[in-house]
Amino acid sequence: MDPSTGDVLAMATYPDYNLNTPSEPNSALVSTWDTLTSDQKNDALQEMWRNKVISSTYEPGSPFKLITATVALEENITTEDVDQDFYCAGYEMVGSTRVSCWSQNHKGYKSLRQALQYSCNPSFIQLGTRIGASTLYKYYAAFGLLEKTGIDLPSESSSIFFKSPDNILPIELATMSFGQRINVTPIQLCSAVSAIANDGVLMKPRIVKQIINTDTNTTTDIEPVEIRQVISKTTSEKMRDLMHSVVIDGTGRSANISGYSIGGKTGTSEPPVNKPEDGYVASYIAIAPTEKTEICLLMALYDPQGQHQGGTTCGPYVKKMLEEILPYLGLNSTDVQTATADDTIVTKESKVTVPDIKNKTVTEARKILEQYDLKVNFSTDGDENTLVVSDQFPESGSSVVSNSIISLYTTQNDTRISVTVPDVTGLSIEQAQSKLSSFNLNLTYSENSSSGTISEQDIKPGTMVEEGTIITVKLKSD
Repeated sequence: MDPSTGDVLAMATYPDYNLNTPSEPNSALVSTWDTLTSDQKNDALQEMWRNKVISSTYEPGSPFKLITATVALEENITTEDVDQDFYCAGYEMVGSTRVSCWSQNHKGYKSLRQALQYSCNPSFIQLGTRIGASTLYKYYAAFGLLEKTGIDLPSESSSIFFKSPDNILPIELATMSFGQRINVTPIQLCSAVSAIANDGVLMKPRIVKQIINTDTNTTTDIEPVEIRQVISKTTSEKMRDLMHSVVIDGTGRSANISGYSIGGKTGTSEPPVNKPEDGYVASYIAIAPTEKTEICLLMALYDPQGQHQGGTTCGPYVKKMLEEILPYLGLNSTDVQTATADDTIVTKESKVTVPDIKNKTVTEARKILEQYDLKVNFSTDGDENTLVVSDQFPESGSSVVSNSIISLYTTQNDTRISVTVPDVTGLSIEQAQSKLSSFNLNLTYSENSSSGTISEQDIKPGTMVEEGTIITVKLKSD
C-alpha cells in the first residue's frame, strides 16, 4: 500500500489459479481432486477463489506489537529508550498461566526499543497491562481494526476480537498485547501500519483511482479518502524510528537494504488452540523509506515447513521485493558515495540493477526502465502497445550506472548490431559514460575502485561487441 493515499499497489495470494479456467483445480488441488465428492469440490473451489488478503483472518502475531507500542507512546505511558523499563525472564506468569517468550536468548532488562528489536513477549505483556484493555480497544477502533476497511472488493471479512474490553481476562489482555488469540485480515493490518507510517493518518484502501470512458473521453477521479487522524505526527516519527532499529539491530535484519531506510517488524504466530493443524503463520511487515514512507508491504506465509520465524522465512523475500519496488517508484539508493585516499567524499554515478522486462509490452518496458533511470534502445515500425519484449540486453540482474541503455528485442525485430569499443582510460566516470553511450554501450565500475580517473577497462578498445554490452572499469585516485 501507499500509506499517503491508501492505494493498493499490489495484492497477491498463493496458491493461485487460472482466471481463464476458474473451475479447474489448481496445483494444490489437482492431486486429490478426483477423490472429492461434488460438495467437497465446490467447497475446495470456493476456498481456491478466496482472496485471503481481504476475506481471511489470521492471528497477526508480533507485527501487532507495533500497535501496542504506538498506543504506549501516544498515551505517554513510556518512551522509546527508558532503561530497564521491562524485564524478561524468558516467560511471564499471568495468573497461573506461564506465557513463554519466543526465545530464551535475550533475557534481562529492556527498553521499548529493545523489546521491539528482540520481539520480547513478556515485555509487551507488561506494557499491555500498563495500558489496559479499554485504552487498547479505543485505539483498535481508531486504527480501523474492529470493522471492515471498506475496500471496494467483494467478500471482505471483519476481525475477531474479544467482545468487550470490560470483560477481558488478564490472559486475554496478555496475548492480545503481542498479537495472539485475536484475528485480523491482512488488509486491516496493512492499513493500520500504514497509518502509523503516514504521520498518524488512516486512509481507506483504494483500488481504482480513475475511470476513463473511452466512448466519451470523460474521466472520473476516485479521490483518496482520509478516515481519521489516529495518532500524532510525533508518535508516527518515533514509531518509524523504532521500526528502523528493528531492521538495523533486531529480528528484521534480513530485509535491510544498503542505501535505503527500511522499517519493519517480524512475526511468528502459533496455530489456534483448537486448530493445531493450521500450523504457524510467519510474517514480515515493512515500511520504506522511513523518512517519508511510500510503501507498506506485508508478507504472510501460512504453515511454512521447517523454519517458521518471520525474519528467517519472509525477510529475505521482502528484501528482494523492495529492491525492485523502490527503484521502480523512482526511489534510488542514497548509498552512492565512496571515500578517496585522503577521506574526501566524492559522489560517483549511482548504480542500478537492471529489471526483468521480458514478456511486457514495449510501452510498459519503457515505463519501467524510466523508473529505474535507464534508457531504451529500440526501433521498429510496429505498435509499441502490442509488441512484446522477447529479449533484453543487458540481462536482468546486471549492475550498471544510472542512465545506461537497455536494448529491447521482439520476435518481429531481433536484429543485433555490433559496435567498436572505444578507449575510456584516463576519463572520469561521467566522461566515460557519455562516450560509451554514444556507441550504445554501458558502464559499470568494480566495487573496490576509488574515485578518480579510469585506469583499466575489461574489454580492450577496438573490440567488436553487441550494443548494450557493459564495460567494467577500474579507477585510480587523481
